Amino acid sequence: MSNLFSYYTQVIFIIFVVVNHFVEIYLTRRQLETYEKNALTPPAEFSHFLTNEDHQKAIKYSTAKLKLSQWHLIYDAALLMYWFPFRGAEKLFQIFSFEGIHRDVMFLVIFGLLQFLFNLPWSLYSTFVLEEKFGFNKSTPKIFIIDILKSLLLSGLIGIPLLYSLIFLFSALGSWWWVASFALMTGFQFFLIWIYPTLIAPLFNKFTPLEEEELKSGITSLVEKAGLNAKEIFVMDASTRSSHGNAYFTGFGKKKRVVFFDTLLKQLQNSEILAILAHELGHMKLKHIPKSMIASIAMSFLGFWLMSFLAHQEWFFKGHFMKFESPGLLLLLFSQVIPLYTFWFSPLSSWISRRREFEADAYAAKETNPDDLIQGLLKLYQQNASPVVTDTLYSTFYHSHPPALERIKKLESFKGKSS
Repeated sequence: MSNLFSYYTQVIFIIFVVVNHFVEIYLTRRQLETYEKNALTPPAEFSHFLTNEDHQKAIKYSTAKLKLSQWHLIYDAALLMYWFPFRGAEKLFQIFSFEGIHRDVMFLVIFGLLQFLFNLPWSLYSTFVLEEKFGFNKSTPKIFIIDILKSLLLSGLIGIPLLYSLIFLFSALGSWWWVASFALMTGFQFFLIWIYPTLIAPLFNKFTPLEEEELKSGITSLVEKAGLNAKEIFVMDASTRSSHGNAYFTGFGKKKRVVFFDTLLKQLQNSEILAILAHELGHMKLKHIPKSMIASIAMSFLGFWLMSFLAHQEWFFKGHFMKFESPGLLLLLFSQVIPLYTFWFSPLSSWISRRREFEADAYAAKETNPDDLIQGLLKLYQQNASPVVTDTLYSTFYHSHPPALERIKKLESFKGKSS
């Protein structure tokens, strides 16, 4: 019976690899066709702001990214087939002749490094060819290499002890290992959120206190009105790597801070910046962040429970082309294979995210002038060369933010209602 289950699982796995990637390529083609149909002029609703030149640049830029992503999808499918049906991961595991916890950790570390190396050419091309072609890349080979070395070092310092801890718990606690592992991972995630603003992010970017007093006063007023504790306001030197603009909240408790990309501050008026910030404050005020964290914790709990169920199921390992069973292989399968099966839940998570974006927009429109948010968003679309047209089905799967036209029309309905 186990062999029969293994066979069916192998067939299902290969079907998911093929079907998922064909669906993703199909969705990409739909988006490319939408861009092609709207390549020359922006929709009438945006013609007062976006020039034909800006619109055409956004279409060309996004088309180039999507065409690259098509090839990347094929490449990813080939990698999955190599690691599993062609037993590349199994062969890698066999290279390590020693047994126990060290074998599992070494296997996972080497697998992670190989995956990084296999994807490095795509990152290089994206940064120094595609982004460079459209004038967005500000990074240099030196910065790129230093960032890679820092990331690898940080991943090793944090990731290797975490892997040892997880696999030790698996070996030491019997059938309840998954509860302890879930608690460890949850605590670790909170720890990372806590240290990220002050210890991790400054390794890659410089953060300087915002000096513009008028803007700082407006920000402080908005934050206090929202009843939040985020008195630290910083500007990040994003322009050393890219000309794209953004802003975000980070940390929690007393470590919470507001961060603006310097590229954003250069492009927007103060009132528009405050409106963008009010949108981010809306996420905090409406508890979107805690809700997302609770959902993530619940999914993590479910994932560890499922791991505990499958940890000693021979058909599960053989069904994914592994003749060995070990904690390291179990972690590998869940990190590499489970996303294939959860892909079809993407529309649900995207729908929840877009709904929350509308809610945050509504909060911002109440606390600031909706026109300022509209103008700020339009400038961001322009600055980041983000097309204002999209295919509905593609957006359903991939877009965490509402389509531009829907978002702007909704904001316009709030005019005259702000406080």
